[in-house]
Amino acid sequence: MSIDIVAIITLGIFEVILFFLIFIRDQEVTRKFRLYEKAIEDLSRENHKLYQEMKNIPAQESFDIKNIKVQIQKEVKEEVRESLMPMVDSIKEIESVMSNFQNEQIDRIDALENSKKEVNFTPRNMVESNEKIIIANYKNGKSEAMIAKDLRIGIGEVDLILKLANLK
Repeated sequence: MSIDIVAIITLGIFEVILFFLIFIRDQEVTRKFRLYEKAIEDLSRENHKLYQEMKNIPAQESFDIKNIKVQIQKEVKEEVRESLMPMVDSIKEIESVMSNFQNEQIDRIDALENSKKEVNFTPRNMVESNEKIIIANYKNGKSEAMIAKDLRIGIGEVDLILKLANLK
């Protein structure tokens, strides 16, 4: 397998793992949302019940219903805000982790592309030096396969260079 296929397979595996992690995290967040939703609904019922009871209480001199209503609304808002802030923080954390992962994958892809460009580039003087080494090794009695193995090039390339040099 070439390194590109291995890199693509690895990237695919990472994406699948990330998908499953996000899926699991999404299930947890959904469960928490349900709990918060139930808590808010219970608070709303209790608030409504208290509001109905307050309507039934006869007006007293020191009893200000509007003040109590505003105070209860403030407390309910504050409690809801306090219970939802951890969830908002965890969502922001997930977003930052995903963003970091995405940036890391982009950097890895760029590095792979750059390394591929470097591997594909063969300087001219290296080709000329390989030609001299191939010819010298062939004249010393080495086989084409051994020369190709030593220089880490294809047998066809060795064969072509020997034919061009009229040694074969």
